Amino acid sequence: MADIHLSLGFPWWYTMMCILVGIVFAWLMYRRFDFDHPWAGWARPFMFLLRALSVAIICFLLLSPVLKHVSYEEVKPTIVIGIDQSQSVGYALGKKQSEVLETVNALSDRLKGRYQVDIQSIGNDVNNKLSNDFNKPSTNLNQFFQNINEGVEYQALGAVVMLSDGIFNTGPSPLFESSGIKAPIYTVGVGDTIPARDLSIRNVIHNEIGFLGDISKVQVDIQAFNLKGHSARINISQDGHAFQGKPIMINRDDFFQTIEFEIPLSKAGMSRYIVSVTQLPGEATTANNSKEFYIDVLDSKLNIDIVASSPHPDISAIKSVIDNNKNYDLKIHYLYQPVKLREKVDLLILYQVPTVNNFASSFENLWKSIQHRPLPKLFVLGGQSNFSRFNQIQTTLQLIGNQGSLNDVYPLLRKGFQAFAARDEWQGIISGFPPLQTPFGTFVAGPNAQVLMEQRIGRVETQYPLWLIGQEDKNRVGIIAGEGLWRWRLSESAKTGRTTTFDDIVGSTIRLLATREDKRKFKVRTNERVYEISDNISLTGELYNDNYELVNTPEVKLSLTDAANKEYKFTLDRTDNAYRLDIGQLPAGNYRYMARVLFQGKELTSGGDFSVKNNDKELFDLMADFGLLRQISEDSGGRFISVNELDKLADMIKSNDAIKPIIRSDKRTDPLINLKWIFGLLAFLLSAEWALRRYLGRY
Repeated sequence: MADIHLSLGFPWWYTMMCILVGIVFAWLMYRRFDFDHPWAGWARPFMFLLRALSVAIICFLLLSPVLKHVSYEEVKPTIVIGIDQSQSVGYALGKKQSEVLETVNALSDRLKGRYQVDIQSIGNDVNNKLSNDFNKPSTNLNQFFQNINEGVEYQALGAVVMLSDGIFNTGPSPLFESSGIKAPIYTVGVGDTIPARDLSIRNVIHNEIGFLGDISKVQVDIQAFNLKGHSARINISQDGHAFQGKPIMINRDDFFQTIEFEIPLSKAGMSRYIVSVTQLPGEATTANNSKEFYIDVLDSKLNIDIVASSPHPDISAIKSVIDNNKNYDLKIHYLYQPVKLREKVDLLILYQVPTVNNFASSFENLWKSIQHRPLPKLFVLGGQSNFSRFNQIQTTLQLIGNQGSLNDVYPLLRKGFQAFAARDEWQGIISGFPPLQTPFGTFVAGPNAQVLMEQRIGRVETQYPLWLIGQEDKNRVGIIAGEGLWRWRLSESAKTGRTTTFDDIVGSTIRLLATREDKRKFKVRTNERVYEISDNISLTGELYNDNYELVNTPEVKLSLTDAANKEYKFTLDRTDNAYRLDIGQLPAGNYRYMARVLFQGKELTSGGDFSVKNNDKELFDLMADFGLLRQISEDSGGRFISVNELDKLADMIKSNDAIKPIIRSDKRTDPLINLKWIFGLLAFLLSAEWALRRYLGRY
């Protein structure tokens, strides 16, 4: 359906003036004309009319009137159906899994034609690949609603259907994201809200990192339902060997107890522990009777010192990341008092130092004491940084600009960064970060620098580095060319309830700089020591020539061995000037790898180990949360139903008068002067007048 009308864009009396101009022009032309012809009586007023009409049309066109075209399109509302395919839902459905999927497909068929239907599978991620099994290792209900809020394809959203038990164990609560959906949400409850007969390990609290010779405390939470009067035993084993155990007496139907163990850390490296409880008769599931955890035992801590002219929220943000890693020992110094670094420092963080304030002399004293020490450094620039002195003491970044002038700069993740593994999901998070304040000027990265982030100023994407890693002599140097990091951390926390991305970026940078540099020509490593069973495992490799330049010409072979000594063979892919191998997901257990390459007539090797732990969080809690599902539905104007009522849902949706098509309009304008028939009309009027005048003997 379309609507076309004339839009003047000027007062109506302008049109009357055009007509008047045409009349006056024709009168001035024909008032003295005298025709000696039998037809002169009617010909004169007719030619007067032709001339007046032609001039009036020309004047009207000079005012630039336009034709407005408005087209209307009816768009069917979209019904989004989300199916929670986690292990807990699979357990609740039992043998009815295929039956429920058939009912969902039947629901989709009944809705099609009147609505557009989009079916999504919910698990540790959300996609449109609905599987036949309910075996996802985790549940992220929040991601389902977030995708709907962010999806441009859901602008004509009619309703949302979510089949779930209401249990989520990944991501924040879905209540906030679901509240932003402007459509009714129908939740379909699966499972039982009455606790089943079960004994489970609810949680294991432990330090992920320990130090050789220390005692690590482990706290285990035990929960039992409907097992009053039974006894059990909890055991803990290391690398397959049991070494501690304690009895448990269940004295009530709703039972909870916390048991503590003390584990001596006598062996350096990664150790795998399993805590387990006795399997009792009649349990709903025994999959939650054991849980594994890992402790990485280190020889010593890494010392990190921060030097700043004064306290700043950025320092607190960096400190929070460092404090989360038990491998680090942090000390903060301020230039308003004498600074004496520790004898052993693995990383020096210089926050807006060297400075332009009164503490410049204090910095120079510090610099004299450390400039010849093999000491990795991380510079953070800001409004108090002395740019001229900064350029003199390092070569990773040269800054040409005016002291005191700052820019608001947004981060842009750069592809091809190899210093550490940058996660693909970082860009989606950091694109929403507030800007950093960076010095105004020209940024030139050094020849040995790797850029993690570049600067975006407004909508302009520049090639100026914002976050980079360099190599100077024997030391690594990191530079963050802006202040305001605390805003990044606060922004992510406000949006997601976590600071995972901020902590990963800052933590990876610190870990790279603080870890003693590996000068081997050939290195292959994983980005993690411990993976979840649902994680994709990848390795990166680097090969250097005699000039310590990256090359990737020769082929790299890798062998992977599991705990049963079963071996798998791989060939690493070449990427830019390095190597990469994406293995995908692996079963739980400990793995060793060894990579080999033939380079310059020599065989070089690089190896390591990692572990994959079971993600059994789905089976720790099997009691459905219908309260959450009811709240989501009630807040949106939808309805909560049980899975047994699923076949009635199509009629419920169709009877909801609020779910109706939307009318989209498309507007465009065309200047009237662009119409060819207008010129045809003018040509006809002027030609007719001219022909008649000539016929009557006047020119």
